[in-house]
Amino acid sequence: MMIKILAVLTLFVVTSCGSIREMTNALMSMKDMQFRINRVTGMKISGIDVSQLSAITDVSPTEAVRLLEAYHAKNIKATFVVEVEAKNPNDGSAANTKPLDLTLKELPWTLYFDDREVVSGTVKKDIPLTGGSSSQPIPIEIAMNVSKVISEKGYDEIMQSLLALGGANGSPAKLTIKARPTVSSPYGIIKSPSDITIVSTEFRSR
Repeated sequence: MMIKILAVLTLFVVTSCGSIREMTNALMSMKDMQFRINRVTGMKISGIDVSQLSAITDVSPTEAVRLLEAYHAKNIKATFVVEVEAKNPNDGSAANTKPLDLTLKELPWTLYFDDREVVSGTVKKDIPLTGGSSSQPIPIEIAMNVSKVISEKGYDEIMQSLLALGGANGSPAKLTIKARPTVSSPYGIIKSPSDITIVSTEFRSR
């Protein structure tokens, strides 16, 4: 009976030590989540869908009048969605352990357009990210008064800037997001100690 008890205790200690070693290795080698701006969708200017337009002259006469009125009233409102991609690089290869799954719990963010602060918000939604898997999209809905952000530009320049961002041939190249994610792991909650600068050209973790 005593031998059986000792055998069980030995197995427990060995298993516990193995688990602790695996946890330590996983924590020591843990990589931060990575983010990238993927694209802009659903661009609307003063309620007019321009996401499929290449030039502002493609709007109807009635819509053109609406846009000009908004410009003169300094009230050009743009709404669109910025799709951010999140990736969990912890596939286990760095520490010879199994992949480490994470869940994004919260993502406070600030959007910059052409290096100018536009609007801030927070994504509060659990987004599971399997270690080493493909990226997951995080849609961020944006609403801003463009007239207050780039007030020194004329009508044509403002419209061209918005179409360059979210029109038919748009690119998010002039967007930057600063964010500070909070994630949960099998070992507890982890909050980024500093902001991550998210751009469209590459995945970043800093």
